[in-house]
Amino acid sequence: MAPARSLLLVGTGLVGGSFALAAKAAGLFDHVVGVDRDPDALAEALARGVVDQTTQQPSDDFQAACVAVPVTAIAECVREAAQAAPVVFDVGSVKQSVLNALRPVPPRFVPCHPIAGDSRGGAAGARANLFRGRPAVLTPVDATDADAVAVVRRYWQAVGARVVVEDAAVHDERFAMLSHLPHLVAFAYVELAARADDFRDSGSGFRDFTRIAGADANVWADILSANADPVLRHLDALVDELRNFATTLRADRGALRSRIAAAAHRRRALDRRGDS
Repeated sequence: MAPARSLLLVGTGLVGGSFALAAKAAGLFDHVVGVDRDPDALAEALARGVVDQTTQQPSDDFQAACVAVPVTAIAECVREAAQAAPVVFDVGSVKQSVLNALRPVPPRFVPCHPIAGDSRGGAAGARANLFRGRPAVLTPVDATDADAVAVVRRYWQAVGARVVVEDAAVHDERFAMLSHLPHLVAFAYVELAARADDFRDSGSGFRDFTRIAGADANVWADILSANADPVLRHLDALVDELRNFATTLRADRGALRSRIAAAAHRRRALDRRGDS
């Protein structure tokens, strides 16, 4: 039997593991029980103190369950976790496809997306301060229990996150542009550079631009597939914008400089706001 104030952690990677560490440090839970389909990942999480105990068959005496698995597995894991805990939340980057797969959506499930990450994946990269000052987006539906939303909001605030609540479709459209499309572009650009054998003597610009192309292939294939329609719309718009830039590059240095200056001004404004 799990101790009082116990968290069930389904998926023991970077984000879920970081939440477990942060939640224990904040005094939200006394004990974390981990479940993971990868026995090596589970063993690493236990060895690093991300979880206190592991199990393959969770009981029904947890205070809450955090589902931190790839997007395509979230719905199944939420259904199972709802049998073990009165409040369940996830950390997936795509929301609408999860809600569609769950219909009817369990009323005590609160869909979440903390906007935080690290170049190191897995339990090895987990750290208690990952969410400090970062947004955590909640996308409850009409059927979501208000008390469950309040509980999960409190969890994210306790680990240092800034809670934002919005519609799931709005979330997916925004993050198709802000996160999913940039990853797709980075993957494509690295393929192009590799075919041209142009990795030689690459500088910081190349490394900065392509850093996210080193992301986990399974995770990102799931994310891009689950949010394909918004990503493709934004990709079509980007292709049009690149063609427009190409026309400007061929024809008008002054207009090219103005466009670059406008983009640079907008990017520097992000740094001034502290949102980069």
